[in-house]
Amino acid sequence: MTREIRGTRGAARAIRGDRRPAARLGAGALLAVTLLGLSPVVAQAASDRTPDTHPATRSDAPRFADRTLRVSYDNGFVFELRFEGARTAHWKVVAGQDPAGGTVRVEYRQEAPGVYRLKWTEADGTTVEQVQNWRDRTVRAVIEFDNAGTRERTELQGTFTSVKNGC
Repeated sequence: MTREIRGTRGAARAIRGDRRPAARLGAGALLAVTLLGLSPVVAQAASDRTPDTHPATRSDAPRFADRTLRVSYDNGFVFELRFEGARTAHWKVVAGQDPAGGTVRVEYRQEAPGVYRLKWTEADGTTVEQVQNWRDRTVRAVIEFDNAGTRERTELQGTFTSVKNGC
């Protein structure tokens, strides 16, 4: 059973008779909608896919694998990411913050041809979710960290280039 309810702005929305939402977006799908501009249906479908379990061959490797990237965000932060394969990254701050660096285990998924969503957690608990678009060499990131007992979130956008030597 479906009935229609009008909101204060006149927008109609359908509510199922059992009062459960018709669809829910997962965190990954919500990020894809926000950062990549995908429709919620496409983003949820991509988010629901399970990663392949077969071993990756070189032709299956993502574009960032075995490369060093210099990531420059619009706020002046510059990082260097050196990838060992696709699952390990060494990172360091180049500009915009106090010197820091580390090694992290990377999870990733290809969202579209040449577009990768990467996630990792740093030693201090900071989480990073980064979307690399290799078609136009742009990057967006969501960084969550503790600040005096409060969890804060920063959203960044910028560009990246491949470099020969890194970290």
